[in-house]
Amino acid sequence: MPGTTLLPWQAGLWVAGCLERLAPYVHACGTPRAAGFYRDSVDAFWTGHGELAAPDAERIAAVGAKLRALCEEYSAEAQIFGVIVRAAEAARQSTAEPMEQLVTWTVDLWAELGSDDDSGDREAQAQRDTLAMTQQPPAQAAAQIRIVSARLGAEWAARLANHGLLNADSERPEIVIPPHDLPYQVGDVVAVSCPWTPTVTTRAGKYHAAVRWPWAVLDPDSAYGPNGSFAFPVDESTEPWWPYQLRPPAAELDEGDRCTVGIPPTRCYVVRSNRYDPPMDDGFLPRLTASIALLPAGSGYADAADVWLERAEPFEMKLLHRPYGALRSGDTVDDADGRRLQFVPPFLFYADGGRVRPAWPLALVTRDGVTPPQDAVDAVATATAVGSHADEIERWLTYSEAPYTVTVAEELFDET
Repeated sequence: MPGTTLLPWQAGLWVAGCLERLAPYVHACGTPRAAGFYRDSVDAFWTGHGELAAPDAERIAAVGAKLRALCEEYSAEAQIFGVIVRAAEAARQSTAEPMEQLVTWTVDLWAELGSDDDSGDREAQAQRDTLAMTQQPPAQAAAQIRIVSARLGAEWAARLANHGLLNADSERPEIVIPPHDLPYQVGDVVAVSCPWTPTVTTRAGKYHAAVRWPWAVLDPDSAYGPNGSFAFPVDESTEPWWPYQLRPPAAELDEGDRCTVGIPPTRCYVVRSNRYDPPMDDGFLPRLTASIALLPAGSGYADAADVWLERAEPFEMKLLHRPYGALRSGDTVDDADGRRLQFVPPFLFYADGGRVRPAWPLALVTRDGVTPPQDAVDAVATATAVGSHADEIERWLTYSEAPYTVTVAEELFDET
């Protein structure tokens, strides 16, 4: 297989065959939401005869990355969703090589998932057979590869079950209700800044420059032995975004150089909020009891930057927009269709463990488990009297500039 030159649609069908063979495993072991997303993603490859439309590729990459982040880092589930994400990203490129590399990599994944007598040879042979099938016209190739791959996937899943290696558990996880006592919550669009503060470069290397953190208060009882410095990448594109910046940038600094650290005025949105009990030890004081994670406005789902709400930094944050601002995390409401729903920020509603889209207007029923005050009931009724749930998310997309549709935005914040 190495060195084989494929057209993009052929490489796409090749990948689709691999994904189809994994589908029974995901259906048996994944949550309903994960299995449904996987099925929809594979179907998108078949529908396009291997070539994804740009909106399909964007949705698959975004939601797949979210699901992968919810899994343990090196688990089979994380690898499976990694396949989906890489396939969607590679399908948008003009050459087939990324697809070929991806498909070769899946042999190792199959070996990890398989039984002792299945070392990946079976999948390697299936890939060679799929490669031969791509020599037919696109529609004919797609149909044949799909039929054969579905059969092989079912046979393989049955073999795993017989070996006791297929631990099917499709129960939906409990809905996680985030704390509502933090000043900022998931989905908030905020303006952040921090005044430029003088400091000095303590170390400069090929990849990082470290500076003395001007607001550091070291924890003498910390298990980490901190030295009071923070490192900044020389090439910012190699690491996740962080709101703090250096002037001049890390690439221009040598050890002993004077510089400043701060945050230029930046619009962001909150993608995660956390409480720590007991307080978290990260080497500094006070120990942390709360944090939020931010992404800059206009960015898609990626590694978010954690910022702390209790430190000495003159970190300034101003709320610009909060979707469903009249509701609190965990509120229960009745919608216009008579359904009893539970609210989870920023704009998710659940009934019987499944996510639903509410019909406006909404009536607040309970808050913190008790009957809410009348002013809270009136605020919710007024806020949802005109418009719709989709309109509320569209407003959030306007403020956050997140490059998603309403449907994808909901998927990204759904933790179930």
